[in-house]
Amino acid sequence: MRPFPLKQLRLAWHDAGTYNQNIEEWPLRGGANGSLRFEIEIKHAANATLSSQSGFSGLVNALKLLQPIKDKYSGVTYADLFQLASATAVEEAGGPKIPIKYGRVDVSEPEQCPEEGRLPGKLTVKEEISNSKKKQVW
Repeated sequence: MRPFPLKQLRLAWHDAGTYNQNIEEWPLRGGANGSLRFEIEIKHAANATLSSQSGFSGLVNALKLLQPIKDKYSGVTYADLFQLASATAVEEAGGPKIPIKYGRVDVSEPEQCPEEGRLPGKLTVKEEISNSKKKQVW
């Protein structure tokens, strides 16, 4: 898989992977809510590898690539855009077409980002998914 599709996939995973079913209040429960666009969350340890892997600026680059689309289609939330980019990356890499449901709501300010530690730091994607499945219901 090329770096661009991988970054879009991880962007969506890291935005959604903060979901905690034991927290009822939104946006505190995390999940695919577009919070990953804020610098405070970009700097979380689990996202650090996304910022520098393979000589690319990773997560920041993925966000920059999506910003013109967001600017053109302002009615689309970042949360939906991140998930759409991930599904498109899977398809472009030869994977299946993933049906998408839209209507996610974005957090509106950095103070609404999930706290540090919802995602494990510096693990492989397989390890991240395995650990998250132990804590969350999808």
